[in-house]
Amino acid sequence: MSHSHGAVPAPPSRRSVVKGAAWAVPAVVVAGAAPTVAASAGPLSFTGGACKLPGNSTDTLKGYVFELTAVNTIGPLPGTGITVISNVQINGVPVTTFVVSIRGASPTCSGTCATTTCGATAAHAFCTPDNSVQQIMVYTGDEPTGNSQNAEMSLTYQRYDCLAGGVCAPVGGPTPISSGLRSTPSAPGPNQGSCKLQNIFPLPA
Repeated sequence: MSHSHGAVPAPPSRRSVVKGAAWAVPAVVVAGAAPTVAASAGPLSFTGGACKLPGNSTDTLKGYVFELTAVNTIGPLPGTGITVISNVQINGVPVTTFVVSIRGASPTCSGTCATTTCGATAAHAFCTPDNSVQQIMVYTGDEPTGNSQNAEMSLTYQRYDCLAGGVCAPVGGPTPISSGLRSTPSAPGPNQGSCKLQNIFPLPA
């Protein structure tokens, strides 16, 4: 007996299903990964560069220098940004003497914002113009830090929008960051250290 009515269509082949999945999955993966990449580096982040300062560098700066990158993207706040550094520690030990310095060919601010520190000591604050990237160094004093060949720096930073007349408007809240444990070879000096970090010298006053 023949059953010619209501023919059931054949199911899609496995190859067709796999081909369709191959186009669908990457779109989901890429969309999910993009925010993670964008959030991986904040407005202030450690680059991984670090050195131990020569023992007779200066009377006060005989500790470490760590390199960071400051970024102020165009458009969102801050316009001209002031960053204040606090709570610096080396290997978990609070640092009592530290200096923050803009280095290399990094752009600097002009006008009132160039001298505005948003209530901090001048040596603990710096200004980043809108739409710019800066090389920042944090130098520490001679602290009891244990193994001098490896060190970890942690700090907290607060950003401000520098408004007309040097008025400071906070942008976000205090943000803690850490370098992770880094090899800290000696900086070039009297003993010709092996650290290759650029723009360490001259040391800030």
